[in-house]
Amino acid sequence: MRAFRGHGTYVYRVPDIIAHYGSLGRAVQAMRNAGMHHAWVRIHGKSTYDAEEKDLIAAFIASLKAGGLSVAGWGWCQGLDPIGEANLALRELSHFGLEDYVADIEEGVHQSHWEAVDIVQFCQTVRASLSGGFGITTFPLIDWHAPDLMKAALPFVDMFNPQVYWFRYPDEKMVSQFKLPNAKPYGLDSPTEYARLCLDRWNALMGATRKGLVLTGQVYWNESNRPFSKSESEEKLAEFIDGWSEFTRVVGLNWWHFCGQTAMSQEQLDTITNARLDSKDFATFPISEL
Repeated sequence: MRAFRGHGTYVYRVPDIIAHYGSLGRAVQAMRNAGMHHAWVRIHGKSTYDAEEKDLIAAFIASLKAGGLSVAGWGWCQGLDPIGEANLALRELSHFGLEDYVADIEEGVHQSHWEAVDIVQFCQTVRASLSGGFGITTFPLIDWHAPDLMKAALPFVDMFNPQVYWFRYPDEKMVSQFKLPNAKPYGLDSPTEYARLCLDRWNALMGATRKGLVLTGQVYWNESNRPFSKSESEEKLAEFIDGWSEFTRVVGLNWWHFCGQTAMSQEQLDTITNARLDSKDFATFPISEL
């Protein structure tokens, strides 16, 4: 389960990385220069990739491993056929020679739908055959997004990954509904305060004693329903890097996502690289095998 620990990044589309860096080797070197320990590589959506792209993904995974990075596979999970989707994930993990898996489960997004019984079926099927670590990536402010689904997954997973995309959060609604443990309000429009709020709520609802949390930060912009410019994204990342010190609250910190048309600009990569996040003291998993 090394792929759930320390500093890393999501990888969305390998062809974008090749287009941006010119070669897989240069991309891996950029990750190494940024002090990254792990990469989570997308290995499936609702179905598998075509043969050509699977070859590229396999080559990139091999380059990552050769460069000393731990690799997990991740994929989108719709909820229409929980057992079938679990078996799809297991087949693709086997194809790419990976042991650790992150399921992307976001109730209601892209017409996905899950019930608690579906979560149990999916997780039981994955857990029964998975040789490595199992995590779920999902919404950041879990109170507002079917927390019972994640509670159903709790007995089966090793890690949850709240997607803490801060935009201009916390907003007035969040600040009025939630309070810090000392009853003081969270600060408005602050990436560090939003991270703190989301982690507080995960701990309150799910418990912090048995599962690791990996926080995913935002290095993208231009989401269609929430205008957010490249410069704003760069400024918010710098604000987070300058202000965040609570690394021991999480077992890992990574980013959505590594390069592309609207993700991880050179300025953002430089900010991340200069932060030397590989030197931070993250939490360790509370489970004994780690």
